[in-house]
Amino acid sequence: MSGENQLVEVACPKCQRTEIINVPKEEMPVCPECKVRMVVKELLKEGKSY
Repeated sequence: MSGENQLVEVACPKCQRTEIINVPKEEMPVCPECKVRMVVKELLKEGKSY
């Protein structure tokens, strides 16, 4: 999977706000409300079933 972009859900550790970003294309975002760097919550893959 090297060289491919991976969709990742990131979350703010303080307020739990979430965003979906492309890794490694984008940097880890900073939460606009809390001003802290977000952390990886989940790697998103196709075909996931609950």
